Amino acid sequence: LASLKSSFEAKTTTQLRTSILESDKLMKDLDPGMALTHQQQPLLYRRQEVLASSDSLRNDMEELRKILHLLLTSSSSSGSLREDAVTQAPILTSTNITHDDQRRLDALRLRMEGFQTRTQDMVAKVDHLVQTYHGLISAASEKFVIADEAIRMRE
Repeated sequence: LASLKSSFEAKTTTQLRTSILESDKLMKDLDPGMALTHQQQPLLYRRQEVLASSDSLRNDMEELRKILHLLLTSSSSSGSLREDAVTQAPILTSTNITHDDQRRLDALRLRMEGFQTRTQDMVAKVDHLVQTYHGLISAASEKFVIADEAIRMRE
């Protein structure tokens, strides 16, 4: 086993080995195991899609945390957000916005628009994949039932 491992490491690149390890980790994380039932399939594949894109979602959630921090520190110290506290936050109502702050706000707006676009694209793709998979599995299930009935009729 040690010679096989050393031979593998000698004949492959670090990038390939890293990709293989990442693929193995994803396979373990995304393996449905005993959870694969007919009713749970759509939820299972949504879960797998979310897990597969966890790095992107983590980055997006970090951006949202930064926005929340800006709103909380500028509006209240209670830690809860009310609608009026958000809409009247000094960062939003201040008329003395410096050029640097305006640039940062524009960059933030662009990031949020990008986040919204990526989220909408991901939802559309997942919905399409789940619908396609459901149609495929339903058709295959019907074919299996028909084949099973045909076999029983012959017996």
